Amino acid sequence: MKAVVIDEHGPPESLKVQERPKPVSAPGEALVRVRACALNHLDTWVRRGVPGHSFPLPLIPGSDVAGVLDTAAPGFSPGDEVVVAPFVTCGRCDACLSGDDVRCRKYGILGESRDGGCAEYISVPYASLFPKPPELTFVEAASVLLAPLTAYHMVATRAGVKTGDKVLITAAAGGVGSAAIQIALDLGAKVTGVVGSPEKATSVKEIGAGEVVVVERGQGLFDAVKAAIGKASFDVVIDSVGGEFLETGVRLLRPFGRLVTCGATAEPVASIDLRRLFFLSLSVLGSTMGSRWEMSRVLNLVAQGRFKPTVHAVLPLERLGEAHRILEERRVIGKVVVEI
Repeated sequence: MKAVVIDEHGPPESLKVQERPKPVSAPGEALVRVRACALNHLDTWVRRGVPGHSFPLPLIPGSDVAGVLDTAAPGFSPGDEVVVAPFVTCGRCDACLSGDDVRCRKYGILGESRDGGCAEYISVPYASLFPKPPELTFVEAASVLLAPLTAYHMVATRAGVKTGDKVLITAAAGGVGSAAIQIALDLGAKVTGVVGSPEKATSVKEIGAGEVVVVERGQGLFDAVKAAIGKASFDVVIDSVGGEFLETGVRLLRPFGRLVTCGATAEPVASIDLRRLFFLSLSVLGSTMGSRWEMSRVLNLVAQGRFKPTVHAVLPLERLGEAHRILEERRVIGKVVVEI
């Protein structure tokens, strides 16, 4: 089969299509013929390497898979159109059996801890299979997996957003940000998005954000928000940028406010004034991915027309390096997807 394999860490140009053996499914797993795989910033980290972390190279990247079932699985037949949960767990521990599988000690992400979907075929556990929403193309279906799951866990579970909450979302035009907007609005919140260009502001307005703040290069988030909105403060901040954005997000919280972070695409280190944290009873929460139940909730929102994917670009697998470059240049509004 054709596959992109990371043999060693390197630049986007190092991503080349190779011929690899077609995977043989282990017991309890099914073979999926991949039709589309959406990308995430995680893919660029796996390709570049992360200091202090070892990835199981050689590794096929890609977490968000939509395709056609090639072998039988419980509740499915060969030829069924499916999407694949972007993670795997042991399926046997107390966390998995109680539906809180995000706490499983063996929780791993496709394309990070085991082979992912940038290939013609992928073998995945039966429990990872979900019916593809019939109203979506394969490209669109691949775009409603890791990022919306991450956003749902952040917004609904970790932050507990409720009707009337004022929510600030950084990187609002990206995969997680654009999903977080829709999920927060569905929960009845009032949303302000933060973006880096007027073009992204237009897209975020179209998604439904009530206010949009454009942060120009060299301008601080706090000053930008105050200049755009005035005496702004928020019940919840959803951040995937890190660094100054997290620091400023804490400054913008109301008493008893919650900041949830899932990433550090700009800077992994942030400084927080602890006096503000305890005087205002603030909560700063980390968040990674989500559970199968939350994945089903996202797919239900899609089926009900309450969540729609935003696709920025579609490229063939042979141009995966170019897709990585688009992500790294921060030109993305929504998702970048490769078709196989």
